Amino acid sequence: MKKLAFIALILLLSFQAYAENFVLDYYAVRINVDESRSMDIRENLTLEYTVPSHGFYRDIQYRFPGGAKADFNLLWTSSDTAVEDNGEFMSVRFGDPDKLIAGGPYDYGLQYEFSLGADPYKDYDEIYYNIVSPGAWDTDIGRLFFSVTLPYPAERDRIWVTSGPYGSETEIPFSLSDDGCTISGRYSSLPAGYGVTLRVEMDEGFFNEAVPNINLNVIGFWAAIAVSLLMIAAAFVLWWLYGRDEKLIYSVRFTPPEGLTPMDSGYVYSGSLNNNAVSAMLIYWADKGIITIEDKGDDDFIFTKLREIDENATEAEIRLFYAFFASGSTVDTKTLRMTGFAAKLGEVRKAMSGRFSGERALSSDSSEKLRKLVMSLMIIPVVLHAAASTLFCLGFGTVFILIPSMMAYLMLRSVSVQIGKRMQSGGFRFSYIAGPVIFLIFIWYFMATALSSFGADYHLGFVDSAVFMISLFFSMLLSASIERRSEYADKALSEILGYREFMEKVEKDRIEKLSEEDPQFFYHVLSYAMALGVEDKWVRAFSGIYVEPARWYYGRDAADIYVLSSFARRWNHAYSTSIAPRNSGGGARTTRGSSGFSGGGFSGGGGRSW
Repeated sequence: MKKLAFIALILLLSFQAYAENFVLDYYAVRINVDESRSMDIRENLTLEYTVPSHGFYRDIQYRFPGGAKADFNLLWTSSDTAVEDNGEFMSVRFGDPDKLIAGGPYDYGLQYEFSLGADPYKDYDEIYYNIVSPGAWDTDIGRLFFSVTLPYPAERDRIWVTSGPYGSETEIPFSLSDDGCTISGRYSSLPAGYGVTLRVEMDEGFFNEAVPNINLNVIGFWAAIAVSLLMIAAAFVLWWLYGRDEKLIYSVRFTPPEGLTPMDSGYVYSGSLNNNAVSAMLIYWADKGIITIEDKGDDDFIFTKLREIDENATEAEIRLFYAFFASGSTVDTKTLRMTGFAAKLGEVRKAMSGRFSGERALSSDSSEKLRKLVMSLMIIPVVLHAAASTLFCLGFGTVFILIPSMMAYLMLRSVSVQIGKRMQSGGFRFSYIAGPVIFLIFIWYFMATALSSFGADYHLGFVDSAVFMISLFFSMLLSASIERRSEYADKALSEILGYREFMEKVEKDRIEKLSEEDPQFFYHVLSYAMALGVEDKWVRAFSGIYVEPARWYYGRDAADIYVLSSFARRWNHAYSTSIAPRNSGGGARTTRGSSGFSGGGFSGGGGRSW
């Protein structure tokens, strides 16, 4: 029994914690409606305070779901008041901040204009208004009186007054004056949270002076769509004008690019340092007599260092060489894993980035600056979109939508450069964008749901957010692609493409002649063919031509050039499965006619103590 009493006490205290500090003894609402569907509203309230308070707020809603907005103008109050606008409600504050009051009764009054504008219906007019908004008053109303006077008579069978919690269709009695112009009702003991809603249906033209209401939801939707489309259009134009390289004119060359190793050539060609570059350099070093390679089969190799690398080698090549032979002169795939070879490749990538900078930069300085500027300026349409999509609830709603929009912008800014490089290099796969796409889908759903909760049309919110996310995604990719090659890159790439053309389309008689002059000619070129991804074509060009076995390649079928040409694929497989099974990333670069329902109309708002 004591436990039950204790629980009852807790429930009572919880109820008191959420109840208001006053009781609304009497509430009278008198409304005069004119031909423009504008309402002159006078309210009289009698409150009795159960807890000492400064006074109370009368909250009057003027923004509504769907983008509708009413014009509000406070005409008179019975005492000194302050008015606060929070973007959705106009709050009239009664009371003195330096004084507490208790008990009562205290009488308050206010008068204001509330203009609804024309309704959206083409075949009839209506008044749909919450005399008392459901859930707006956290206190019982002892007595309620209302009267609504229309400019012309209304028909009784087209008038409905409903009461109850939100969504209730319970009809309650009302009175209609003899001239059919005034609708009124008197009620007692309206429970806390209950509302009273009036709906009156008239013939079209009843409010012949009503001005169409501006639907900020629809206007904001089209404005937001326009911002998204203009964003991607601007990015495309800038990319078209400043981001595309002119087509290179090159000729076939029979010697490697001047001053470029296979790793350098692969980097300039593909825009990244990938595993092919490593396999190419192993063949390159072996051909130069620096190392030997023993093929154990099943992607297992043993590499032996014969001498140190040349002193005039590039920093990136030196770092790669010593990362490979960090544990001694002989290494295999297991040793490379144990010595952390995959992690050391990060230093090689940094060295490659440093090598192709300054005078050897691959992109022009002007295009690099323009790319960064355009990517920064893309924040402007992101902000404009947030404002346009929340035009019907500017303020908190705008900030709420702007936060995920900025998250999407910052994420795409950080990854779009790398994605753009992969697309340009021809090595693009969907897996590169899977993460960003999933993240954007999540942001899209969040934004669309938020817009709907703020009052936007459900379908418009989802369409707007989808168009924005798609436009942002491609705009950032286009912006990141504004990067023209430098003069150095044009020269180097033309030599690389010319050499690649030779390896792809070399004539057999020329190969025979070159092989006669140098029996190891096949191997001199093989490392560049691997770096540029044409080793298979290079091997097929030697079909039927005797090739002297490599002096540095040992193991089963070592004399078969087809086995040797598969070295790059087998090395890549060994690297990803044995050396770096948690691959750190091979490449990195840079209802009409119804009664209505309680709470269905324009809101009369509510009140709260302070």
